[in-house]
Amino acid sequence: MDFGEPIAEGTLNITSVTVAQGTTTLNYEGDVGKFGRVFVTHDWTSGSDGRESYEVTGSARGLQEDGNVVSATLHGLGRRSNNAVKLFTLDAVSNGDQLLVVADVDILKKTANVTVYSLW
Repeated sequence: MDFGEPIAEGTLNITSVTVAQGTTTLNYEGDVGKFGRVFVTHDWTSGSDGRESYEVTGSARGLQEDGNVVSATLHGLGRRSNNAVKLFTLDAVSNGDQLLVVADVDILKKTANVTVYSLW
């Protein structure tokens, strides 16, 4: 599937992790292109006994250089392989953007490399 060129890319740092029964919550922050300084919360709900697949929900806020703030709701899926998790979320943004975000999360390094594609 070809989504064309990404509209934004960046690296987020994982700032906190909260573990609960069946759910893991991660908080991230970092710079992501036109979205500016981005703050993201993901809730990962395990879809398998080995915690290899996840349903992902969350929220994001981006503070842009011009002072505008955009917010988004996030829904998607993830799969873990060893210490790496590949996430795919569909994001509905307050400015009308609809996005596909692909994130490569490195649990041990506490980073997520994100690539953002416009769906329209």
